[in-house]
Amino acid sequence: MMTFDRGGILLCATLLLTSCSSIYATVILGRACNVTDTMPGTCRTSNDCEPLVDGYIKSGVLNLDDVPTCGLGPWEEIVCCPTKPYRENGAVNSEVRVDVFRGTTDRPSVAACKEIRKKIESSNRLVIHIVGGYPVDAGVYPHMAAIAYTFNSEFRCGGSLIAKRFVLTAAHCVNNIDDPPAFVRLGAVNIEKPDKNYQDINVRNVTIHPSYVSGKYNDIAVLELEHDAVETNSVRPACLHTDPNDSPPQSKLFVAGWGVLNVTTRARSKILLRASLDMVSLDQCNVSYAEQPGSVRALKHGVDESLLCAIDHEQKADACQGDSGGPLIQELTNRDGVYTIMGVISSGFGCATVTPGLYTRVFSYLDFIEETVWPGNTV
Repeated sequence: MMTFDRGGILLCATLLLTSCSSIYATVILGRACNVTDTMPGTCRTSNDCEPLVDGYIKSGVLNLDDVPTCGLGPWEEIVCCPTKPYRENGAVNSEVRVDVFRGTTDRPSVAACKEIRKKIESSNRLVIHIVGGYPVDAGVYPHMAAIAYTFNSEFRCGGSLIAKRFVLTAAHCVNNIDDPPAFVRLGAVNIEKPDKNYQDINVRNVTIHPSYVSGKYNDIAVLELEHDAVETNSVRPACLHTDPNDSPPQSKLFVAGWGVLNVTTRARSKILLRASLDMVSLDQCNVSYAEQPGSVRALKHGVDESLLCAIDHEQKADACQGDSGGPLIQELTNRDGVYTIMGVISSGFGCATVTPGLYTRVFSYLDFIEETVWPGNTV
């Protein structure tokens, strides 16, 4: 069987959602509140508060995590919405970067993750997460990015938002100079018909690992966006896996994407899906690939420490064509909204077969990522 770059999630499951009382929402809607000590507001649903996202958040005057919540409606949060529309009168410069090494020995990726966790822990928001389902609801994986290309603006690869202006992906997704990545779509579940909370941001620059030529090694790249993504419940960077050890036994591993659903029809998913996988040791993975024709040419050094292997032992779910560049996600719990990106979907022999999929190990490329995303040790 020939190898190919990874694509869609092959799976099917139910989705469990939660909601709050509409009676309670009716009571608090319209109440007076204070966004800040000097900024009056009114309790409104987040979708009805245009001054917030379109003005104060995008300008940098307010951070979404600092906006008070009035409660939770049946379908969305009710926030303290500024009474007055935003006017440009002293917006905060979003380009300002903070030296996180001042008073700490953390490397940039660790410091960045601490900032992500701090924002989530200080927020009173309730982000709805899936309980045992495979379709992914809005806000579950807010780091997911879909990459569109210059030719036909088709979404053919995935990625992970790892900082407000940077997306991690696979090198083989972005090394075609004749069809470069045009923009990324963030905050979308339905990739073709996203709700109004999605963000399309053009790609400014592509940085491919200097040792990548083609094939399975060093298959990693970073996209720099034209401007910062606006952090919301549906758009937020993910942490990078900075532990040299692999995933602990109690954690769960998932891949996510919009790729191929059926290897026969080549049909792709219009909604974001995820699949649960198990880690495979490098020794076992090398045995599996040694049994495949052509693997010696594709993997001249074998499955080494720069790679990870994962599989669904029931052979029902996997990454497939169209998911390349997306994340292999470590999930310790499904409640805190913080995930670590352990790997980048790279390649494999078929989809959902007895041969594990190959993933670029993020830990092996932290220096490359940090030099690109946080130059000068700043976050």
